[in-house]
Amino acid sequence: MKKQVDLKPRWLIILSLAFIAVLGGVGTVSAAEFPKGETIPASQTIDDDVFISGANVVVDGTVNGILFATGQTVTINGTVNGDAVLMGESIIVNESAHIAGNLFIGSAEIVLRGSVDGSMFGGSSAMKFARSADVARNMFYGGFSLTTETDSLVGRDLFVAAYQALLSGAVERDLRAGAAAVELNGSIGRNASIDVGEVEESTESSTWMSFNPWISKYVEQVVQPGLRVADNASIAGNTTLTSSVDASSQLDQIAAGSVIYQTPVPYSEAQPQKDFSGEVKSFQKEIPGQFLINKGLTFIRTFIKLFVLGALALWLLAKPFKKLIDAAYQQPMASFGWGFVLIAVGFLAVLIVPLVFIMLGILIGFLSLGSLLSVWFGLIGTSLLLAAMLFFFAVFAISKLLAAYMFGKWLMKAVFKQTEEKDWLNLLVGVLLYVFIRAIPVIGWLPALAATLIGTGAFWLALAKTKKKKA
Repeated sequence: MKKQVDLKPRWLIILSLAFIAVLGGVGTVSAAEFPKGETIPASQTIDDDVFISGANVVVDGTVNGILFATGQTVTINGTVNGDAVLMGESIIVNESAHIAGNLFIGSAEIVLRGSVDGSMFGGSSAMKFARSADVARNMFYGGFSLTTETDSLVGRDLFVAAYQALLSGAVERDLRAGAAAVELNGSIGRNASIDVGEVEESTESSTWMSFNPWISKYVEQVVQPGLRVADNASIAGNTTLTSSVDASSQLDQIAAGSVIYQTPVPYSEAQPQKDFSGEVKSFQKEIPGQFLINKGLTFIRTFIKLFVLGALALWLLAKPFKKLIDAAYQQPMASFGWGFVLIAVGFLAVLIVPLVFIMLGILIGFLSLGSLLSVWFGLIGTSLLLAAMLFFFAVFAISKLLAAYMFGKWLMKAVFKQTEEKDWLNLLVGVLLYVFIRAIPVIGWLPALAATLIGTGAFWLALAKTKKKKA
């Protein structure tokens, strides 16, 4: 009975430290809202991030956070005081809609009539940027067809990569367009770069597009390749045109600055390599005082972090901590190899798992009409986030601590002929020497990398040793 009472405070401390580590790493975390049904009514205000899904999602109310919406049709009429991430077949952001952050859209068809205070990132078969549409910052679009209507406004730069770009609205700063067909009927507040490429080749491959059901369903008209400029269009700065057909005479009439015409560069043509030899600066022998101060502070911070972490491990988790040390101490080369494998697999999983998680979440949202999203993004998402945080904590902190302690243990035995192992002395010597070696300019990262690999591999060796004993 006494043993249980003594252990309880230790486990409370361990759990508290785990929560502090996770929360300290990811910042402020709050629970998200998963509204029931497909509609957020105009009378409703949600002071949190929102995940909503359904066949026909309608947001009339106010979201004071990030909005994630998926559906066959998603219609935004209300206010989002944060970023909005919208995905579906048809996305409509109406005149009354106001998005205070950035807007991210992936859809077959996009209609934007409202206002966005941040930047917009869109990808679709077709996008219509209506008369009342207003993006205060930059607009990035990739897809088949972009149409910006008269009186629409992009507050900074417009970047478009598409088959056709029909631009009748205003762009306050620069236009960068890469498209087979460009129609310029609006105004550019600064410079324009237009690349229509090989017009003849695009013409040969464009005929079938009008009969493609996936395109004709959303695109009213497929225009012929090339550049067309209206008399009422204007470019306030310089213009660069890249095309196999010289249409610079059209641009001369509307551009206030110079017009540069250039033909497309074949993809296989080798690009000249810039000579950087004249830009190499000589090594400065005098080390500024501020550099030494910064190095000293880094040294002290790293030492305190690792020593305190090691002290807590020896106090609260002495037995598992020593198991990890012994596993790496007995087989350092095997630990090094397994560390490389674990880190490679772990970082690959960090890149792939979030993408798979989001895609499965969208699928689950559609199939369950949003009923299972709270479990998926809430419980499963939090578990994956915790697993990722623990992985990074183990790789970037615990692994270095294990390697430092192991080195201190070896040094005290092999060099100082220590007969009785002293845990705290091993920790102090190992961490101190690791920090000194890590601070060596140019080559200090090599022992740090080796320490990370050996320390990470210790987890696998200890787990394998435990399984072998149980078997």
